[in-house]
Amino acid sequence: MLRATVGDIEQWPNVVVHATIDYREEIPLGTREVVVRTRVVEVGRSSVRFAQDVGNGAAEVSAVLVAWDPQTRRSREISADERDALLAGGVVTP
Repeated sequence: MLRATVGDIEQWPNVVVHATIDYREEIPLGTREVVVRTRVVEVGRSSVRFAQDVGNGAAEVSAVLVAWDPQTRRSREISADERDALLAGGVVTP
């Protein structure tokens, strides 16, 4: 989803600061394809909260990423353009 909205890790450096996974049911070993639906739940000053549905309800994921400044090694504020792009991203299915 980030590639489709603000760019890959080189264009939009970020770090994962929180992630949870609730497993609901089995995805059998050998499954060749699993659909992951991602949506932006909230965009904060420097963070983005995502929700993901894995395998049509097999797992629910919540993750928080922080925009990162590689030079200062600290979080950075998300710009208005980045915020708009993230919020307009909708649901992306790779």
